[in-house]
Amino acid sequence: MSENGTVKLTVEEDVAFITLDAPPLNIFSAEMMDGVNQALGQVTADKSLKALVFRANGKAFSAGADVGEHHPDKATGMIAAFSRMFTLLGELELPVVMAVDGAALGAGFELVMMADVLLATERASFGQPEIRLGFFAPFGVAYLPKLVGQARAMEITCSGRSYSSEQMAEYGLVSRVVSSDELDSVLQALLRDFRKASPLVMRMNVRTLKRLRGESFEAAHQEAEKVFLEELMATDDVQEGITSFYEKRRPAWKNS
Repeated sequence: MSENGTVKLTVEEDVAFITLDAPPLNIFSAEMMDGVNQALGQVTADKSLKALVFRANGKAFSAGADVGEHHPDKATGMIAAFSRMFTLLGELELPVVMAVDGAALGAGFELVMMADVLLATERASFGQPEIRLGFFAPFGVAYLPKLVGQARAMEITCSGRSYSSEQMAEYGLVSRVVSSDELDSVLQALLRDFRKASPLVMRMNVRTLKRLRGESFEAAHQEAEKVFLEELMATDDVQEGITSFYEKRRPAWKNS
């Protein structure tokens, strides 16, 4: 486990957990951004992991970035740290799960846009209120249209309104809406499934999915078949998976 005061990194079995720990609102200060980036560096280096989970302590997942750090004298450093976080998440070869119980606003909403699986409780809310303070959300305007469409992204980023979990599920951003009491059990059930995979093959699967985003179907399936035949078929874990199936036992992954 490691922590910097506002961010905690723990590993449970073969899943990493990054916890935002600046309650009650988990405001994204430069310190918190640096903490997340340090944690992501450690997660990237650990090739035994099968998933990454983000969660938060407090009544909000994150109510956004520190308004004071948007001052022109500080904005360059703040944006650099924030941009680094998205770069590291974009390059991560693991499924990223975000467990949101409370508000994810501003920078907090931008962070959850990077979720591969977004679990949200009925009391969670999402939005980009920056427009009402004289700012806009750089990552939000760049990436949100890919997730919810241009028209909805325009409404969300221009209105500054907050949206419910149910609305974001309808828009395709939230994977599942659960009660606060159910969140941990739903998360653990999902992780049990992820833990059945070979860490090597999990990374190969995620890496290929990310690489093929935006490609035409023809180009994507040809590249996927190439990875399957030239990379996957050369691994020890393919043989272990086949052998364990016929021997009716759990695979003992070699991660090679």
